[in-house]
Amino acid sequence: MRQPTSVLLREIDALNRDAVVLSVITDADDMLNRVAHAHPHGEIFLLRSGYVKSVSDAGQWLIPAGHLCWIPPGASHGAEIEQAHGVRIHLSGALCTSLPLVPRVLAATSLVAALVDRLAAHAGPRSSLSPQESRLVAVLCDEISGARDVPIVLPMPRDTSLRRVAERWLRQPDDSAGLDELAAGANMSRRSLTRNFKAETGLSVGLWRQIARLIYGIELLAAGKSVTETAFTLGYDSVSSFAVLCQRHTGLSPGALASAVMGSRRVLP
Repeated sequence: MRQPTSVLLREIDALNRDAVVLSVITDADDMLNRVAHAHPHGEIFLLRSGYVKSVSDAGQWLIPAGHLCWIPPGASHGAEIEQAHGVRIHLSGALCTSLPLVPRVLAATSLVAALVDRLAAHAGPRSSLSPQESRLVAVLCDEISGARDVPIVLPMPRDTSLRRVAERWLRQPDDSAGLDELAAGANMSRRSLTRNFKAETGLSVGLWRQIARLIYGIELLAAGKSVTETAFTLGYDSVSSFAVLCQRHTGLSPGALASAVMGSRRVLP
């Protein structure tokens, strides 16, 4: 059963006072983390369904279900949430010394999921850890520290002209305009557009557009659109092209990705 907001707030308040070393919240939505904020405890959030999208002037970060987020103590964070449910684990600063100093996102391996499930078997705050819980937390921290980041990241260019091009793709993910047309609109040569775009975002134009389409596609799937409708809305002429996109950047088929972000709702082909 989902814990009411008042219970979550009391647990977080206790963590802020160092009265709790670990707190596990099961079936937790992200209702408390919509506005940018920071806290002295670390936070692990395993997404079971839905997705989390963090948006800032620097870009967009999208984390679909089946992934685990790590937020270190003191790190500012906030997000747009779409029916994101899962398990949230708060760790006191003393338990975070071996964990990364920057936020991380990783695919939830079977081992990570099992560790979280074992800790979630007894929800609520702890003022101390049992020997078994200490071992579980230690292994979970090791897995987080050694895992490779797999967020879906879409950095925005700073240059005004390039930013207009990027915003056009965000508004129209099916836009088929060629690079020559886009470069002319930005008062650049094709070569300058591609070179400057990669210098500012770290991504080639083609890869940036793929990720923009994927982010929008996940939003469509979460809204209940079918896989076929989503593929055509994104400008693909076949579902197989959309499948390649999903597999390349998430490791999931469109159907599996839709099931992850939609939870228990039926997925349409």
